[in-house]
This record gives sequence, structure tokens and C-alpha cells, in this order.
Amino acid sequence: MNKNIKNMFKELKREFPEDFGSYDGLTVDALDFKGNYDDYTDFDETLLFDLEVCYKDQTITIKRYYKEIWEIEDENYIKSEYFREIGKILSIVMKHISRIELD
Repeated sequence: MNKNIKNMFKELKREFPEDFGSYDGLTVDALDFKGNYDDYTDFDETLLFDLEVCYKDQTITIKRYYKEIWEIEDENYIKSEYFREIGKILSIVMKHISRIELD
């Protein structure tokens, strides 16, 4: 269970080794419909509801509304200097999310 989320974190750590998990680098938090975060034992990726990506003080939220319907929003304006990295991060995230068989 949760193999896709685990693989997503592994790939992000591999691609962003200097920044992953650092306060002002790259953090990713996943939340399921039951309110469990990705580091909780009860987290269920098939119930993924919300995924928040923070990179260099730029925050992007990916929310699931119904089955395969998602919304991607930014909480601030994205600085152009981070476009390439954020694009790569979102590509990795969405690749792994799309592999989850959602309920």
C-alpha cells in the first residue's frame, strides 16, 4: 500500500538531493480524505485528497475533487526563476499520482 507515494518521494529525493526536506528547499505533504498525512501509518494513497508542494517559498496545491478531477493552484505568484524546477517537480508528482488506482 502507498507504493506510488513512496516512489514519488524517492524520485524527488533523488532529483533534488540538496533541497529535499529542507525548510527553504522542497517539501511535499500528502493528505487523504480521512485526514491522514503521508507519514501516518493509516494514510491511504487511494484516498488521496490534497498534495502540497513547497519549493523555495513557492507553494502549489493539487486537490482532488472527484475521482480523476484535480485542481492545481498556486498560493503565491510563481517566480520565473523557479519555473523549470517546479515544472520538473510537478511532472514527477503527477506521474506517480496518475498510477494510483483511486477509489
